[in-house]
Amino acid sequence: MPMAKREVIANEYGDVLLPDRFEKKYLKFIEKFSSRDALADEVFGALKSKSIERIEASVFALANSIVTNTLLIGFTCFVVERENIYKKAGYRSYLEYSQTLFEKLRMSNQTLSDAKIIAGAYVDHHNGLEKHNFRFERNMHKLKFIDSAIANHGDLNEIYSRAANSTYREFVDWAQMKKKALPPPTPKVKIVNGRIIVGGKKYEELPDAVKNTIERDFVDIYSIRSEGNEPVVVSAYDAREARLLRKKIDGLLKEMRAKR
Repeated sequence: MPMAKREVIANEYGDVLLPDRFEKKYLKFIEKFSSRDALADEVFGALKSKSIERIEASVFALANSIVTNTLLIGFTCFVVERENIYKKAGYRSYLEYSQTLFEKLRMSNQTLSDAKIIAGAYVDHHNGLEKHNFRFERNMHKLKFIDSAIANHGDLNEIYSRAANSTYREFVDWAQMKKKALPPPTPKVKIVNGRIIVGGKKYEELPDAVKNTIERDFVDIYSIRSEGNEPVVVSAYDAREARLLRKKIDGLLKEMRAKR
């Protein structure tokens, strides 16, 4: 008689029955990755349950723990640098100390540098940020760009408000956007007794570059009028934009004249 199949012996975890082979195939590695603290136990149990909701909850708890611990390291680094504590250990600079620290921690230099910047920015600006209801957990990564925002815009109230209320991408783009310098005031141009006066200076006293520009523009305008046409002066941002605009205008003129 054929032997009856043996049922797989199952482990009970909560309300879920799972075969031992699942644990042997995957969960044995949990102990390789960690010392099985409370969070590791939660991941172990979540994976064993195969409940996606519980697995996600355990992952979120891990992520929050990683962020919190990294920020605490960053805060510690900020204090060590700000208070020159590294000098007591014989290091000449914080940079020299940090290189040694990063090697010991075996963590990314960029990750810890970002954490230090975030912690330091929050320490320096928390009073102003809190007046605008800045929520640290939701907005902390914006703090990496506070210095850029100050350099490019300067208005702390506006910076704090944007940091609290805009999206991450909106704030980063705005913080890194340099204010365009205001153009110099337009000089007054006069023709007195047949002589060109620009900003109070005679034509002959102007720099060569300015004189060349005036001559080129004068020739272009005079040539158009000599053909019986009407010149139109349009402001363009730069030479490239002017070239593209001319092509568009040429095409538009052809269409207009074709309809006459």
